[in-house]
Amino acid sequence: EGLGKNLIPTATDFDVIDKFIKVTDEESAHTTREIAVKEGLFVGYTSGAVVQAIRQFAEEGEFDSNSNVIAIFPDHGSRYMSKVFSDDWMNEQGFFDSINMEEVQKIEFIK
Repeated sequence: EGLGKNLIPTATDFDVIDKFIKVTDEESAHTTREIAVKEGLFVGYTSGAVVQAIRQFAEEGEFDSNSNVIAIFPDHGSRYMSKVFSDDWMNEQGFFDSINMEEVQKIEFIK
Protein backbone atom coordinates (compact mmCIF):
# COMPACT_ATOMS: atom_id res chain seq x y z
CA GLU A 1 0.00 0.00 0.00
CA GLY A 2 1.67 3.16 -1.15
CA LEU A 3 -1.05 5.70 -1.74
CA GLY A 4 -0.87 8.49 0.77
CA LYS A 5 2.84 8.03 1.31
CA ASN A 6 5.23 10.46 -0.28
CA LEU A 7 7.44 7.91 -1.97
CA ILE A 8 8.43 7.10 -5.51
CA PRO A 9 9.10 3.39 -6.09
CA THR A 10 12.65 2.70 -7.26
CA ALA A 11 11.24 0.85 -10.27
CA THR A 12 9.73 4.10 -11.64
CA ASP A 13 11.39 5.02 -14.94
CA PHE A 14 10.47 8.62 -15.72
CA ASP A 15 12.14 8.34 -19.14
CA VAL A 16 9.20 6.27 -20.41
CA ILE A 17 6.46 8.38 -18.81
CA ASP A 18 5.14 11.10 -21.10
CA LYS A 19 3.02 12.85 -18.51
CA PHE A 20 1.70 12.30 -15.01
CA ILE A 21 -0.65 14.15 -12.72
CA LYS A 22 -0.99 14.23 -8.95
CA VAL A 23 -4.26 13.47 -7.21
CA THR A 24 -5.16 13.99 -3.58
CA ASP A 25 -5.86 11.21 -1.09
CA GLU A 26 -9.30 12.67 -0.43
CA GLU A 27 -10.30 12.78 -4.11
CA SER A 28 -9.00 9.23 -4.58
CA ALA A 29 -10.96 7.96 -1.59
CA HIS A 30 -14.23 9.54 -2.72
CA THR A 31 -13.71 8.32 -6.28
CA THR A 32 -13.05 4.77 -5.02
CA ARG A 33 -16.36 4.79 -3.15
CA GLU A 34 -18.15 6.33 -6.13
CA ILE A 35 -16.91 3.55 -8.43
CA ALA A 36 -18.36 0.98 -6.02
CA VAL A 37 -21.74 2.70 -5.80
CA LYS A 38 -22.20 3.84 -9.41
CA GLU A 39 -20.36 1.15 -11.37
CA GLY A 40 -20.64 -1.84 -9.02
CA LEU A 41 -16.88 -2.40 -9.13
CA PHE A 42 -15.20 -3.20 -5.82
CA VAL A 43 -11.84 -1.58 -6.47
CA GLY A 44 -9.17 -0.24 -4.15
CA TYR A 45 -7.77 3.14 -3.29
CA THR A 46 -5.19 3.19 -6.10
CA SER A 47 -7.89 2.37 -8.64
CA GLY A 48 -9.84 5.38 -7.39
CA ALA A 49 -6.70 7.45 -7.93
CA VAL A 50 -6.49 6.19 -11.52
CA VAL A 51 -10.04 7.35 -12.30
CA GLN A 52 -9.45 10.66 -10.52
CA ALA A 53 -6.34 11.25 -12.64
CA ILE A 54 -8.33 10.51 -15.81
CA ARG A 55 -10.96 13.05 -14.72
CA GLN A 56 -8.29 15.67 -14.10
CA PHE A 57 -6.67 15.02 -17.47
CA ALA A 58 -10.10 15.34 -19.11
CA GLU A 59 -10.68 18.67 -17.35
CA GLU A 60 -7.33 19.88 -18.72
CA GLY A 61 -8.46 18.99 -22.25
CA GLU A 62 -6.08 16.04 -22.69
CA PHE A 63 -8.71 14.01 -24.56
CA ASP A 64 -10.87 14.65 -27.57
CA SER A 65 -13.67 12.70 -29.23
CA ASN A 66 -11.14 10.42 -30.92
CA SER A 67 -9.26 9.56 -27.72
CA ASN A 68 -9.19 6.04 -26.37
CA VAL A 69 -8.50 5.92 -22.65
CA ILE A 70 -7.40 2.70 -21.02
CA ALA A 71 -7.41 2.46 -17.24
CA ILE A 72 -5.65 -0.25 -15.28
CA PHE A 73 -7.13 -0.93 -11.85
CA PRO A 74 -4.18 -2.27 -9.86
CA ASP A 75 -6.04 -3.25 -6.70
CA HIS A 76 -9.31 -4.56 -5.31
CA GLY A 77 -11.49 -3.23 -2.54
CA SER A 78 -11.17 -6.04 0.00
CA ARG A 79 -7.95 -4.54 1.35
CA TYR A 80 -9.72 -1.29 2.16
CA MET A 81 -12.74 -2.37 4.19
CA SER A 82 -11.35 -0.70 7.32
CA LYS A 83 -10.14 2.33 5.40
CA VAL A 84 -11.75 3.86 2.30
CA PHE A 85 -14.95 1.84 2.72
CA SER A 86 -15.23 2.73 6.41
CA ASP A 87 -17.21 5.88 7.22
CA ASP A 88 -15.35 6.14 10.54
CA TRP A 89 -11.95 6.06 8.81
CA MET A 90 -13.10 8.62 6.24
CA ASN A 91 -14.21 10.90 9.10
CA GLU A 92 -10.91 10.40 10.94
CA GLN A 93 -9.03 11.46 7.80
CA GLY A 94 -11.18 14.57 7.49
CA PHE A 95 -12.53 13.38 4.16
CA PHE A 96 -16.18 14.01 5.08
CA ASP A 97 -16.58 17.76 5.04
CA SER A 98 -19.73 19.82 4.50
CA ILE A 99 -19.37 19.54 0.70
CA ASN A 100 -18.73 15.81 0.51
CA MET A 101 -21.09 14.85 3.33
CA GLU A 102 -24.14 15.57 1.18
CA GLU A 103 -22.84 13.32 -1.60
CA VAL A 104 -22.04 10.37 0.66
CA GLN A 105 -24.26 7.38 0.29
CA LYS A 106 -24.04 5.00 3.23
CA ILE A 107 -22.35 1.77 2.21
CA GLU A 108 -24.22 -1.27 3.50
CA PHE A 109 -22.39 -4.47 4.31
CA ILE A 110 -24.30 -7.70 3.84
CA LYS A 111 -23.04 -10.71 5.75
